[in-house]
Amino acid sequence: METLQRLERKPAIAFAYFKDTESIGFRHDPATYAEIIRVLSHKGQGRMLFSLFSEILSPADGGGGGPEIVPLMDQLRNCLITTCTTCCSAQDTIGLFGDLCRLGIVPAVWTCNILLKFAAEGGDSEVVVSAYDQIKEFGLTLDAHALVLITRSLFREKKADKAFQMWVEMIEMGVKPDVIAYSSFITGLCDCGKVDLAYAILQEINREGIQVEDMAYNMVMDGLCKEMRLQEAEMLLENKTRQGFTPDTYGYSYLIRSYGKAGNLLKVLDHYQAMVSHGFETNCHIASYLLQCFMKLGMTSQVTEHFQKLRDSGLHLDGVLYNIAMDAYCKDGNMDEAVKLLREMKAEGLTPDRFHYTCVIKGYCLKGDVPNARQAFEVMLKANVKPDVVTYNILASGFCKNGLVTEVFDLLDHMADRGLEPNSLTYGIIIDGFCRSGNLSEAEVLFNIVEEKGIERIEVLYSSMVCGYLHSGWTDHAYMLFLRVAKQGKFVDRFACSKLMNDLCRDGNAQGASTVCSMMLENNVIPDVISYTKLISAYCQTGDMHNALLWFHDMVQRGLSVDVIVYTVLMNGYCKVGQMEEACKLFDQMTSLGIKPDVIAYTMLLDGHLKEYLQRCWQGVSKERRIYVLRTKQNRLLSSMKKMEIEPDVPFYTVLIDGYCKAGDFEKARGEFDEVLQKGLTPDQHVYTALICGYCSQGEIEKAQDLFEEMVWDATASEPKLLVYLKSYRNTVPVPRHWSQKRKFFAGMLQLPGSKVLVAYIKKEDSKKLKQKQRGHMQPKMGKMDIDYQAKLRKMKPGMLSRELKRSSWYARRCTASMAYKHAGGGDTWDLLLVSGVIWCLYCCVMHGSQSAISPDGTRILGGSSDGNVYLWQVDQPESGPIVLKGHEGEATSVDWYDLSSRMVRVWNTKKLTAST
Repeated sequence: METLQRLERKPAIAFAYFKDTESIGFRHDPATYAEIIRVLSHKGQGRMLFSLFSEILSPADGGGGGPEIVPLMDQLRNCLITTCTTCCSAQDTIGLFGDLCRLGIVPAVWTCNILLKFAAEGGDSEVVVSAYDQIKEFGLTLDAHALVLITRSLFREKKADKAFQMWVEMIEMGVKPDVIAYSSFITGLCDCGKVDLAYAILQEINREGIQVEDMAYNMVMDGLCKEMRLQEAEMLLENKTRQGFTPDTYGYSYLIRSYGKAGNLLKVLDHYQAMVSHGFETNCHIASYLLQCFMKLGMTSQVTEHFQKLRDSGLHLDGVLYNIAMDAYCKDGNMDEAVKLLREMKAEGLTPDRFHYTCVIKGYCLKGDVPNARQAFEVMLKANVKPDVVTYNILASGFCKNGLVTEVFDLLDHMADRGLEPNSLTYGIIIDGFCRSGNLSEAEVLFNIVEEKGIERIEVLYSSMVCGYLHSGWTDHAYMLFLRVAKQGKFVDRFACSKLMNDLCRDGNAQGASTVCSMMLENNVIPDVISYTKLISAYCQTGDMHNALLWFHDMVQRGLSVDVIVYTVLMNGYCKVGQMEEACKLFDQMTSLGIKPDVIAYTMLLDGHLKEYLQRCWQGVSKERRIYVLRTKQNRLLSSMKKMEIEPDVPFYTVLIDGYCKAGDFEKARGEFDEVLQKGLTPDQHVYTALICGYCSQGEIEKAQDLFEEMVWDATASEPKLLVYLKSYRNTVPVPRHWSQKRKFFAGMLQLPGSKVLVAYIKKEDSKKLKQKQRGHMQPKMGKMDIDYQAKLRKMKPGMLSRELKRSSWYARRCTASMAYKHAGGGDTWDLLLVSGVIWCLYCCVMHGSQSAISPDGTRILGGSSDGNVYLWQVDQPESGPIVLKGHEGEATSVDWYDLSSRMVRVWNTKKLTAST
């Protein structure tokens, strides 16, 4: 055969060779006859062909040695189609195939497959389908290989539906798929995104006991993992093992990758350990999935630790792994290690790309080290690594946060010089950075320039400017810009709208927040539950329950999940406007919907009932009736709370105790107070205030004083607000509004005894990480009272003086007029200092209604009295009684010491308009 093919251009020699081999006894088969016929036909050798065909058609018993005519014609037909696939187009070959079939010359199955393969190689699935139609027209039978050829060409052009149709049709025609056909079909469905169909077919053929290739399982698992259907992927992996396949690296890598994206570290580690236990080695791709999961969870120390282990194990580290490790070091602020890894990459023959340099630049910007960020950017340019828009955005953000306005505009020019056009995100980042760094005017200038020039996705720019105004506290400007943008047919993003709504509600502009919410809905943007809740709360604060209820119904109709907070806000609003019946209806509606109320809702209901009863019919009601009503409401609420397994808290008891006090049932009020202590709850200032004020209103001063002493000497009491309340109520001594200023309040020329505590506090602050300090700035105490008690004297409370504090405290009260008197008695020269907020001051204020002063050495206390006398106590012997100082005319209303070095005592008389000595 090969010799005849080589003699194609010499037909005479070829024919002679053919005859010679026949004469020596070689019996030619249909293939060699077909080949010699092809050679002679190609050169137009008619006489030789006539001789050859005469030999073929001669009877076999006549001594002819040629083949039978029918097998030869079959071979010639198949050779003809095969020859056409090499020298003709697909359409011409298909046409010839049809002509032969119409003449009754039917090709073999393998010839049909050659035709389909030839049509598929052109890349046009329509040609393949045309060839299939020709074959189907003449009723030819196809095999599984033809099924693979037809469906694969359709899958290549993402025509999954057509491929599935052809698959069903050919099976109905009697084609039986084999392992390769099933595997190819399942793989093609996965490539086209038809994972559900592929998974269903795979499950069906598994039930029928049909085997498929390992690759088909992996492709379905990959598709399921990309759709985050991880439990089904795990089940498929188990099923694959039951079918006799050995789990491979691909299946585990798909699961590790997807669980890493979901942040499920436990699953990631489980599958990683399972892979290792099966003897598979970790590659750089799986290692990167593991480290990315750590990064997603913020476990930067674990990233660096595992990276070191991978490097020590000799694993080939690619650029992705280096990038993840560098990012971890940058987020930890360890820029030295990040730069060291960059150099290590170069030493290992890896070329850093823009992702690695951008990571370093971002790390420096996060640390606030703009000079080094700029230097890293210059190194990137020198290495001929082209930065993209992301790199410029990060660098611009760093410049803005540090107030480098000129550098920002220079960076924009640099982008233009390199042919990069800043996008809307770039301008948005710059505007946001300007606003956060206090450069609002520069942000407005840039905004006006870009808006006038025009840019794609300008909504990002508008959103950044609205957020910038809000961050700067200019809520009105943000609202006006929002309205102007909306009139132009544009809209800001969801985050800006939500932030604008929240700030408008905070400022009490419920109508403005309602307008923003309405425009969001018109643009098919549904606010979240928090925004709806704040809008409803804003209307409740103004008493507009009609609009509050309208927005509540709108929230429910849009399918948002209504929680107990929304109901509590609405019920609180109805309680404030005195509509307790509506509040109770809402409470019943909430419980009927299966929403469990919390203790705040019960506290609000109890408080609302009490206030309503007070306002309507408390006057003229007997004490017994009041007590009965209160106990009935209490028992009803407590019974409901018990069914809901809700325990009362301190605010609930505060409202309850206040109600009993106002009802006159002080025995029950004290009993509730004792119950608070028995349950291990810490009473706050409101609980003490409610009970003490109740005692005072009924004239039971002794009980009030006892309870006050109990609170003052209780070292576990949370805050001394009640002491502040009492002092302000008595109006006898000045009290600082914020007890965190206690040290400044007592500080004088002498050093405070808590200097060691202060040094320790400073050391602790210095040891804090940057994130901890930033969290402290972002979450201030919001006006809460904090008491910086000394470490060694932490049991000391307001009203108790330590010896160190007595020696170091100094305070001078100013009045409008004074009279000075010289005290001639005594042998020592000593000066006295005034202290407010102490137990000695309390004695003077309660007993005499005047001021007091303490000596610098802490041994004596000077006190004035409303009876006109001035008294002197010994600190160490308070039970011995005071010494009465003489020499004035009974005009003392307050006293202090004239200065620190004299023996003069000043006696203040607020009725005098001029001072005399």
